Amino acid sequence: MSLFMIKTILAIFFMSTAFAATFSMLTLMGRTERKTSTAFLRRMHKGSGLVFIAFLLVLTYLCLRYWAKAGDQVSTRAVFHVVLSFAVIIVLVLKISIVRFYKQFLRFAPLMGLTVFILSFVVFSISAGFFFLRTLCAKTTASEISASQAMIRGDPEKGALLFSRMCSFCHYPDREESKQGPGLKNILRREKLPSSGRPASIENIRKQLRTPFVAMPSFSALSDQEIADLIAYLEKL
Repeated sequence: MSLFMIKTILAIFFMSTAFAATFSMLTLMGRTERKTSTAFLRRMHKGSGLVFIAFLLVLTYLCLRYWAKAGDQVSTRAVFHVVLSFAVIIVLVLKISIVRFYKQFLRFAPLMGLTVFILSFVVFSISAGFFFLRTLCAKTTASEISASQAMIRGDPEKGALLFSRMCSFCHYPDREESKQGPGLKNILRREKLPSSGRPASIENIRKQLRTPFVAMPSFSALSDQEIADLIAYLEKL
């Protein structure tokens, strides 16, 4: 299982705890008549809040690990994701500080809790939600690959340089074991591609680079020639 898939699964639980904490807070603050006891709602809010923080710390570690390995090759969406994630942490720390030490500002705590929930939802939407939606909408028809792309001759030496610069932090070229993504040794000699399960063909590798399956970032900015070079390199692995 890739790092991105692990992050997506954790993010779903992360949002579930955020919803539970927000729901219990709104019920405590907004309803005069409650079917559930106040003590239970407080325990629910505190417990889900602690689990939320645990998931937040794990996801932050995974994001920083990916960022460190990706270097300058991160997308604009990933940068936006990281900035908003730090905003979640900052607002959450401020809220906890008010509740614990600065009770004269306690009236702002509910608003800050809602802010944490909204920011968390946006972060989830542009990361795990984005990958989940792209998986549902992924098309597998080979007709998307144009005849002109298929006729371009690739240079494996240029492809090796591209792989080293853009792919090596996620994939091993000389083994089948997973790194961040699956190892690519003998990738075109296998029956199926490791993540998508599509037939291991040149056309499907082009498709994976343009419109990736599940978690891999898109390399749609690559030219047809650069993709041909990468594929020529992969053919030699």
